[in-house]
Parts: sequence; structure tokens; C-alpha cells
Amino acid sequence: MSCDPSQESIAEVTLKVNGADVELNTFVQGFVTETITGMVKSLRGVDEVKSVSLQITRK
Repeated sequence: MSCDPSQESIAEVTLKVNGADVELNTFVQGFVTETITGMVKSLRGVDEVKSVSLQITRK
């Protein structure tokens, strides 16, 4: 992972907060990708991770 904004991202990551898109730089995209993928891969019954959809709605 690099902080160089011109470096290509390892995955396409989109983030919406309260319906509005939040721009993510390459470093944050990589961080989110590796963190979420690592958590999901540790779940029983999950093999290869090609895509992940996650929605959080606070009550």
C-alpha cells in the first residue's frame, strides 16, 4: 500500500454516508479492502471473496 495518489487501487471501493458519496484515496481504498476482506475470509463457510456488500444503519 502506498500514499501516492497516482498509484492504482487494488479494488474498486465505494463509500456512501447518509446517501452521499465519500471520496476515498488509494491508501484508504486499500486499507478498507484488506481489512474487510480479512474479516470476511475468517468467517466459516466463506471461501474466495470476490465482492462484499455491507450496509450499516444505526438505530
